[in-house]
Amino acid sequence: MLTTKLRDRASAWRVLIVDDTSLRVVSSACKMSDLAEACVSVVENLDVARAPQPTLDGVYFIAPSERSVARVVEDCEKKLYRKAHVFFTSAAPRGVLNAIKASKACVSMLGNCSEMNLEYFTVDPKGFSVGVEDALRGTFAVGSEQSQAQARMMDMIAQRLATVMVSLGEIPSIRYMAKVGNKKSDVSRGVADRLDRSLTALLRAKGAEAAKNNPTCDVLIVDRSFDVITPVVHEWTYESMVTDLLNVPNGVYQYKITTKKGEESKEAVLGENDPLWVELRHAHIAEVLTVLADKAKTFANVGPDGGVVGGRDLTTGQLKKAVEALPRVLEQQAKLSVHTSIAGEINAVLQKSALSEVGRLEQDVVFGDATSKDLIALFNDLDSRGVRLPMVEKLRLLLCYVSSHPQKIDESEKKRWMTNTGLTLADVNILQNLELLGVKVLKDGASNPFSSSMFGSSTKSIRPKVLERKGAGSEWDLFRFLPTMAGLVTELDAGTLDATEYPSVGISPGAANAPPTMMSPTKSRSRSASGTNHRRSDSMTSNRAASQRSSRRLIVFVVGGMTRGELREAHVLSQKLHREVIIGSTSLETPASFVEKLAGLASVASIPEKYADIADLSGL
Repeated sequence: MLTTKLRDRASAWRVLIVDDTSLRVVSSACKMSDLAEACVSVVENLDVARAPQPTLDGVYFIAPSERSVARVVEDCEKKLYRKAHVFFTSAAPRGVLNAIKASKACVSMLGNCSEMNLEYFTVDPKGFSVGVEDALRGTFAVGSEQSQAQARMMDMIAQRLATVMVSLGEIPSIRYMAKVGNKKSDVSRGVADRLDRSLTALLRAKGAEAAKNNPTCDVLIVDRSFDVITPVVHEWTYESMVTDLLNVPNGVYQYKITTKKGEESKEAVLGENDPLWVELRHAHIAEVLTVLADKAKTFANVGPDGGVVGGRDLTTGQLKKAVEALPRVLEQQAKLSVHTSIAGEINAVLQKSALSEVGRLEQDVVFGDATSKDLIALFNDLDSRGVRLPMVEKLRLLLCYVSSHPQKIDESEKKRWMTNTGLTLADVNILQNLELLGVKVLKDGASNPFSSSMFGSSTKSIRPKVLERKGAGSEWDLFRFLPTMAGLVTELDAGTLDATEYPSVGISPGAANAPPTMMSPTKSRSRSASGTNHRRSDSMTSNRAASQRSSRRLIVFVVGGMTRGELREAHVLSQKLHREVIIGSTSLETPASFVEKLAGLASVASIPEKYADIADLSGL
């Protein structure tokens, strides 16, 4: 009987085949142990040659691209697996489905063919990414608006964002950023329109197109030009400091401990399964250091049973409780040790590069309380003290300066900054790349290599509005700056977000915030009674609308990358507004990765591999 059960279980084992797109989705959601529980014996890469396993079923979880489907057809013709079960990460265009139908071998082996609508990966409970890492260059780089690259990139982004909506079971009311300065933001509108068309096609395929008239969530689509300071300014919360200053690839912290056997290398995953990380990640670094010190004292003075260490008169019951609690206490001590090590590393970096001093000046710069003379004075002072400030830190400070002080750069200024900072010409040229994001960096009359960009001669000639943090947490040093995203969410929740600057898809500007039309009062009522009734009815309608709005998810999507600071605000605002706030983006950026991508904007973006044009989905 046991042999029969084992045989039956063995026959259920299967191979999971993924491509580059789906691999990231699976990795963000599952561990190998989770897959093993689902009877997946091995995970294979679709693009790598694989040995035949004719006794096992092949489960393909792939993007609906022509390339991936061609590989599936090839596998079926070679009979690599017993059966083929194909699950697409998003809606499959007609051309892809026709390629499967055209293969007799594929049709005969096909066990399933369906769309999972899972083409994104979660960052944490309030954040997600659609994994389009080159979106900033693909939508803002030189010449991108004049080629097919931008259109195809926006198709891809909208398609993947549509899978988020389907996965969450949401029908969104979509608004988008209409302008940057006094110029249209074609990127935000382009993604918003494509998302609307993609969801319409999916609803039409299910015969539920009328459901669009009853949205279940609010979506605001912006692009990175809405706030260029947040990606480069220092965030002083624990998670932001870890990802900014330390090397933690994929959230894995590597460290070393000293044992009786010598020095050993260890790894710790910083994620939802680490309660100390969840507790501290959004706290100011000064608060984290205090909390960790207090916890260390507690562990030093309290035993596993909750009593004072050194107590000898333990009862049998107390001893039993101490033994039972020991694994949990040891695990907590291990976690504390990890985070103490992390905090120590962060503190060492802060001290070595005098980043607290840099941060204070940085805050003054973005709020307009400091000038270029203050920057030069700081650089000279640090040099005189032998403090080696990394070049990327100098460049970030200059990016904060030119982002918040318009029209400060020309060729002579570039030379002055090179002299005072040691930056190269390639480094200071990155400053003018902000012109491609609509920031007025160059002085009037200065040569503009991007005069033919989507913003033409750049648009922002006045200082940008910078939000200041108030309330809980604002008392911490270096914690004044607040990402613009927080202000937009607050206004959208309150129903006060400007409808001309942030219109709705399919609704003319100004209509989104217009009050509902009221029925005329009956003739029998007096004018006074009618007016009172109007006010009461208006109030009731407003309260009902606010109640309905508060129960809906509010999702902000940023084309061109989001930051850890913005992700933190989604958590804070969810609690503050008593409404689930989620932020998504094409990618999750660190300051270093954003600066690197900003540097690449001066080159023409390449056209991505054909994915699934929105037009291909219209016939679903």
